Amino acid sequence: MQKVFFTRFFRYMEEIARLGSIRRAAEVLNVSASAIDKQLLRAEQDLGVPLFERHPRGVRLTSAGELLMYRMRGWRRDMRAVSAEIEELKGLSRGEVRIAAPQDAASGLLPRALAAFRAAHPKITLSLRVSGSDNVRQRVIDGEADLGLTFSPRPLPGVSVLREVPFRVLALLPSDGRARQSVSLGRFFSKPVLLPGAGSPLRDIHDIAAARAGVEPLAAITADSTEVLRALVREGCGHGLIAVCAGLPERPEPGLDAIPLRGPALPPLSLALIAPRDTSSSLAAVLARRHFEVFMDRLRG
Repeated sequence: MQKVFFTRFFRYMEEIARLGSIRRAAEVLNVSASAIDKQLLRAEQDLGVPLFERHPRGVRLTSAGELLMYRMRGWRRDMRAVSAEIEELKGLSRGEVRIAAPQDAASGLLPRALAAFRAAHPKITLSLRVSGSDNVRQRVIDGEADLGLTFSPRPLPGVSVLREVPFRVLALLPSDGRARQSVSLGRFFSKPVLLPGAGSPLRDIHDIAAARAGVEPLAAITADSTEVLRALVREGCGHGLIAVCAGLPERPEPGLDAIPLRGPALPPLSLALIAPRDTSSSLAAVLARRHFEVFMDRLRG
């Protein structure tokens, strides 16, 4: 039935309705009247209602025919709009995508995803805002970001969750030249813990780990910069916690060891890709959204 409606039949139906005659429509379309009548009868049989009233001077649309004509014209307009947008997407060379993300994603997963997007769409401007996970969600809700990456736990009211990927929490220690496979919670908490600022899920995991290990942690040092925290660990000021994507290979840093914590299990952590609800997106944002969805699907395997 769809093949009948959305190929030649719609043209036939429009001409019959405009001219009020199957014979005259056939002449204009350079098609035999019997071929048009055959398709019309088939459509009426499939729908179970007549689309035209036959009378001695010609034909006119029935109520069902009027409804079908209205819907098919709307479908044609929609398809033209979609086709135009697809063509624009194929040749898109301008636009801006605004992304909000927390520090732990901005220094790990995000650079790889953005590099791949940039290679495919070099003329689209990327704007990145780094902030706490709760602020990421609010930026998306307020329309300040087209996409967000957040560690905020479910539910996430006001946004659509498009994808999620698991992250692992690792201890960050100054390298001592040994190949350590893990570190006990007791040894980890023997030094002050260097933590990101408020809004980072690592602060909650730090408190949970200390409670499960039954230790009183030493005074922590906080900083909003991941680079500063890593430099402080490298200088021997304490130990740190980092979140790394489970689907990405480790990239060891000089002077640092990132290893699992040994002891009671820590809460699971996942990074969510979020977008605004019920709002129209720019074509550049549509491209970026699909890119991130595919990228995160691959990470999940």
